[in-house]
Amino acid sequence: MDNSRIESALIEKKLNGYSETSARNFILPSEITVTITLDEYRTLVQNDATRKHAIDKANEDRYSREQQIKSLSDENARLKGENYDLKNKIDELNEQLHTLKEAPDA
Repeated sequence: MDNSRIESALIEKKLNGYSETSARNFILPSEITVTITLDEYRTLVQNDATRKHAIDKANEDRYSREQQIKSLSDENARLKGENYDLKNKIDELNEQLHTLKEAPDA
């Protein structure tokens, strides 16, 4: 039996049905661990919370920008359609004016 199987069997026996998070928190004698102070732990937690807050804020900003982009795209499409209609109307009026100028006086 290789070391990983022995370690897995040892964990399973010692935990005896605990959840997966308990399995991740269990320290085997062969593992390397690090001890930190409470102040270092608080700093880590604070940095994590600050980072999560920054990510949430960036996501909100992204959402509002996407909404603004969608609104401006809709307005752009509407204005392009309006511009097309006005150009067609100008062309029709120019054609009518040209026709009137060419028509003999009655």
